[in-house]
Amino acid sequence: MSQQEIRSSQHAVEGRRYLIPETEYGYDHPEVIFWTRHFMSEAEKRNVFTNIKTALLDRRSHGAAQTLATAWYDFTRYVPTFLTRAVAQSGDPERQHHLIQIAYDELGGRNKEFIHSRLFLKAIDEIGVKVVASDSGASIRDVIQVLDATLAHTDSEAGIIGLLLSFEIIAEENIETLFDGLCYSDACNEALSDSAFFRVHRADETEHIRHSVANFLRFCNTQVEREAFKQSFDQGIDYWRRFWDQCARLIHLESNLRTCT
Repeated sequence: MSQQEIRSSQHAVEGRRYLIPETEYGYDHPEVIFWTRHFMSEAEKRNVFTNIKTALLDRRSHGAAQTLATAWYDFTRYVPTFLTRAVAQSGDPERQHHLIQIAYDELGGRNKEFIHSRLFLKAIDEIGVKVVASDSGASIRDVIQVLDATLAHTDSEAGIIGLLLSFEIIAEENIETLFDGLCYSDACNEALSDSAFFRVHRADETEHIRHSVANFLRFCNTQVEREAFKQSFDQGIDYWRRFWDQCARLIHLESNLRTCT
């Protein structure tokens, strides 16, 4: 890692990085606290991580890490496209201003070297894991296409905000599940923990969640808006369950193929 990257990494993890100045819905705002807990609780009811955790217990290996890395890379390359499409579907410049912030973060903020998909490739290279084509031909892309279609059919401003909050609300557990799946041996732990990808995500996801809850509080105030929000939020959490379930299937499938050959 270059000195510039090291300095940028250190800056990124010095503390919570506010995407834009927040004068109203900070971390200590009672409604931010209440609704963050509420939406996390709603997400937990859908048992997003049950199957992937079982798969990782049963099939942890370098091959399983490589399968998971390939799925996550497809996903992380797609994230900026998804976020910018969501922003483009909003017709309100104020909403666009708030919604675009996380997309900007995903694309490195002020430093293109911190584009998240690039950071991910550097992180897995440190542990000898690569993005590889599936022997079975199966991938995560069909699941991503479902999310794409969900966004395309989201026809309200509140629904867009609901989908975007669902994208972030379990981000911390998503990152730790990814970390767990990539750690095919104890030697991986330190290398991944020290990588810019995991340092940045462990520092930033809390802010992404707060920011997304603040958008809910700013822009979803009527009963009709909150109903549209909740419908899209639930669809987004269902996406995560499909995503991790598909990762579990891919790990079993690729593992079985390796055993047969």
